[in-house]
Amino acid sequence: MEVFYDTSVIVPLLLEEDGSAEAVKLWERTTSAWAWEWAQVECEAALGRRKAGPAAWADWRALARHFRFLELSGGLAALCECNRFLGLRAADAGHVFVADRLVRVRPDCRLATFDEEMRAAAGSLGLRLAEADGF
Repeated sequence: MEVFYDTSVIVPLLLEEDGSAEAVKLWERTTSAWAWEWAQVECEAALGRRKAGPAAWADWRALARHFRFLELSGGLAALCECNRFLGLRAADAGHVFVADRLVRVRPDCRLATFDEEMRAAAGSLGLRLAEADGF
């Protein structure tokens, strides 16, 4: 399954969190992993703030090699216009915006996020969600 990952699903792959088991199941079903390039900043910030040890940082470097990190296409004006409709926090809007652009060229790709507001926004755009136990 092709999956666009929000940071809320990447970090539990690296650090033990409530969603870690579900994130691992989803990762095991992923054939192609995508993310917005900003997820790199967010993941490193999460590791730094949680004072992750060398093993977690090594895991992050290994995991990051499996992602295709995408730039923000369409520009900030288009993102702002989209978010007037969505009403998300800034970075969340960026993740959903980039996922929406990706799905336009890779319609089988699904969004993975644990954030409920992002899940609702994805639904309003017609984006399909990735689930660990099914489509």
